[in-house]
Amino acid sequence: MEIKKLYGDMNAYSSQSVQESQRAQQDQNAQGSATAARSGDTIALSPEAKLLATTVSTASSSSDTRADKVRELKEQVQAGTYKPDIRKAATNLLRDEVSLTD
Repeated sequence: MEIKKLYGDMNAYSSQSVQESQRAQQDQNAQGSATAARSGDTIALSPEAKLLATTVSTASSSSDTRADKVRELKEQVQAGTYKPDIRKAATNLLRDEVSLTD
């Protein structure tokens, strides 16, 4: 009978230890949350993302952006009716390439 008493006492100690461990974990989590709240979130953008944001902002505020033409082309692409002039596109690509090498 004494063995059962001893064993029962050990279980009580074991549950107390678990509760203490859980309290310590909660305290640690609370401290970590407080530290994160004080420091605030930060974000870092790549140079490419900054360039894209600048480009989009400039294009949207520019008066010479042809919104009607862009909308028309989007509709054609979505409908599957967009047929680009392949020769004109190739000519423009070659012209741009030549002007870059000069």
